[in-house]
Amino acid sequence: MKGKTYNTALYIRLSREDGDNLESESIKNQRDLLQMFLKQTKENLVYIDEYVDDGYTGSNFDRPSWKRLLIDIDNAKINTIITKDLSRMGRDYISMGEYIERLFPERGIRYIALNDDIDTLYETPGLDFLQFKLVFNDYYLKDTSKKIRKVIKAKKESGQFLGWKAPYGYKKAPNDKHKIIIDEEVRPIIVKMFNLALEGKSPRQIANVFSDKLIPTPSIYANLNRGMKSTAYELWCPRTIEEMLTNETYIGNLTQGRRKKLNYKSKKEIRTPKEEWIISENTHEGIIDKETFDTVQRLLKKNKNKPTRKNIQLLSGFIICKECGHRIGINKSSDGKRKYCYCSYYISHSKYGLCTPHSLNYNKLENAVLEEIRSLFQNYVDSTEFEDKVNAAKRQNDTRIKKQKEVGILDRKIKRNLSYIDKIYEDKLNDNIDMEMYNRLTIKYKEEINIWKKEKEELENELSNINEKEIVKESEETLKKIKEYLSLEKPNRKILVNLIDKILISEDKTVEIYYNFKLY
Repeated sequence: MKGKTYNTALYIRLSREDGDNLESESIKNQRDLLQMFLKQTKENLVYIDEYVDDGYTGSNFDRPSWKRLLIDIDNAKINTIITKDLSRMGRDYISMGEYIERLFPERGIRYIALNDDIDTLYETPGLDFLQFKLVFNDYYLKDTSKKIRKVIKAKKESGQFLGWKAPYGYKKAPNDKHKIIIDEEVRPIIVKMFNLALEGKSPRQIANVFSDKLIPTPSIYANLNRGMKSTAYELWCPRTIEEMLTNETYIGNLTQGRRKKLNYKSKKEIRTPKEEWIISENTHEGIIDKETFDTVQRLLKKNKNKPTRKNIQLLSGFIICKECGHRIGINKSSDGKRKYCYCSYYISHSKYGLCTPHSLNYNKLENAVLEEIRSLFQNYVDSTEFEDKVNAAKRQNDTRIKKQKEVGILDRKIKRNLSYIDKIYEDKLNDNIDMEMYNRLTIKYKEEINIWKKEKEELENELSNINEKEIVKESEETLKKIKEYLSLEKPNRKILVNLIDKILISEDKTVEIYYNFKLY
């Protein structure tokens, strides 16, 4: 064994993501330590190559230099690997054990971790504690990942953009990577998407329109921006359209955390529930106004399971069975001359006798609903005289929005100063600052917080007075929708979704209309 030659690979890895001390674990320090060992050892270790993965996590082995090392092992170029310590090779407990205890011995590979006193050729003391060290390294990775996620979440909650790429329709601000600005080249596409949704088109129909017009998908557009030339256009996905139509980023509210990694060892991402999204209001310029966005949300719910054919019925998605609460479907008779309604739950469960058909002529129902709305709203408009109140309400609403933005700014300032206080407290504990500086900075930050809290309280009092006049604002919006409705000979689904919440059909064919606003 003494005369055997060991073809040696030096493996070096560094990753901020693992919580590495970037100074003590630097590439240079690792290299110097390994090369010094080669010079001082009395064994026949022949240096073959150096394999460096700079910026790659130890949670998995999907690293370019590690893959190159494995190829050289397969080609019998390498039979010995040296690292500074176990964590440099990796931190995943399961994979590390698999390599050291099974794969390396089967391939005749000698592994040396200098600082952990491990050499698989000999019974070194470090091997007795191998499992404990592997578990500790894995725990350290998990703990570090948890801390990093907390920091990232706090930054997102403060309104900082932390994505590697801005959402489609935006780009990172040139002077601040944590802010986004509108990408004017893409703005018209976003506007077109929401306008198509307002026309009642489903995400699938919008995706087909964009695909037919050869509009580059977000991924293709991102590649084009990076200089990759391609004449191929991928098809738009309905899921992508739906995610964009429900993203408040397009009205100026930065929405992050819509996806997250499965766990700290996996790169796979999963969608997160809406209640877990991190939304910071009024952080940037919106492409779409809030009224348009809210209308689209209501339309998406009404269009949820509607068919993909072009001629969607006006009341589709609005009609509900009063007895069972399920949707009332709309279909054509076998000769195609008559449209009729039916309880979808009854149709799918008819053999169990659940619910009843609720069958009625659709054209008569639509005409009756529209006639009732016209009559009701015409009387409402004729008998309502509050033009002065409408104008006053608009002025109040403009003021309210402005004051809400001011409150949001103050909230962010207060949160920022609180984080500063936490930071200087840590600095004091770590002896980075003395007590005098700590007290001076703490007093300064707390005084600013008190000033901002007082300003916020005054603004909130003013807002509460404005909110007392909310009934006037609602009347203004109601009148606007009614006049828009009455100006059309036949309403479209965009207008209808603003007027009607649902239409209940009883077993005895009684029709009840529920509106989205109050009639005074």
